[in-house]
Amino acid sequence: MIIRLNVLVFCFFVNSAFAVEIIAPIELQISEFKISDPDVLTKTLGTVSFQIDLSAAHDDLLALKVRRSDLKLKDGRSFTAFGVHKKAGVIIIAGGDVTHLSIASVSDKQKGRDAGVLFYGKDNKVISPKLKDIAVFDADFKPLDFNYTPMKSLSSLHMPVAIALDTSGSMDGHLGAVVSATRDFMKKLPGSARCQIFTFSNDVVRLSDNGKRYLKSCPYMIYHLNKPLKAGGATALYKAIETGFESDIQGFVTDLPNITIVVTDGINTADYGQTLESLKATKAKTNSKLFVFWVGNYETGHLKGLADLEIVSTNNLDADLQNFFQSLGVSISGLQVLHIGK
Repeated sequence: MIIRLNVLVFCFFVNSAFAVEIIAPIELQISEFKISDPDVLTKTLGTVSFQIDLSAAHDDLLALKVRRSDLKLKDGRSFTAFGVHKKAGVIIIAGGDVTHLSIASVSDKQKGRDAGVLFYGKDNKVISPKLKDIAVFDADFKPLDFNYTPMKSLSSLHMPVAIALDTSGSMDGHLGAVVSATRDFMKKLPGSARCQIFTFSNDVVRLSDNGKRYLKSCPYMIYHLNKPLKAGGATALYKAIETGFESDIQGFVTDLPNITIVVTDGINTADYGQTLESLKATKAKTNSKLFVFWVGNYETGHLKGLADLEIVSTNNLDADLQNFFQSLGVSISGLQVLHIGK
């Protein structure tokens, strides 16, 4: 992006013009996943191709009780959507334009708790609903006081995002499209997201200084993709997934799910001791969510339910990748913060 300022300088009867050129680095040209909505009270953050459920703590029994309950919004209306958080004992109901919601986290704060919630409207639009369309209860169905500012930044909550890119031999010819889509995705994520990126073929390689494990602002981490990736070797898919699950966010207390994103075209062909059973145990222990994008070659059922979402691209790789990352980006950016009193 080039900004050109034309400045006219007067000095007595002499004038001259000069141009000042300011060049912003590509990585700093951040545009968030947002689109405007005519209704200023219910803002639309974006339309996604598929819903991303970021909730990592769900209780089917409590959900069944809510479904059969007679909970109402403050003005007496019935709810159109609800979410529960088992660990925190929190129930959130919504009405109005909300058709679906998920509670991604409930974190303790000094004067209450912060809940990160994702609200959906019709046509898979991620929205920030009106305050009157939300109500919060505890697990005993007692109403809880809360406040909420639509579209407020999720600065108080930090979400770890691990991105694993397959660089095995069969990915030759696909890496250009994969890197381009990944860069666009990372550039647009909000400041609350903290990224770690690595590649995998025969083994897992962290694209960070000296290979250390740390997470930083996602736009900042883009520069690790400046160097072209080379394809070659086997596919350490299981180890890559485990590495993503074990990413952490040092210095921050959060129960937001640990997001692991994998882009690959093949099944696991490198044995490092992981099994699907061990990966499921690690996933539960680390409060992780797994989203997998399959580049063409795909063995149905290979991960046996380990992934929370699997997208298969067999036709237009560029478009499918953009839709995949767009849906993830809008969902992460669209988390709303509800401040719940003690």
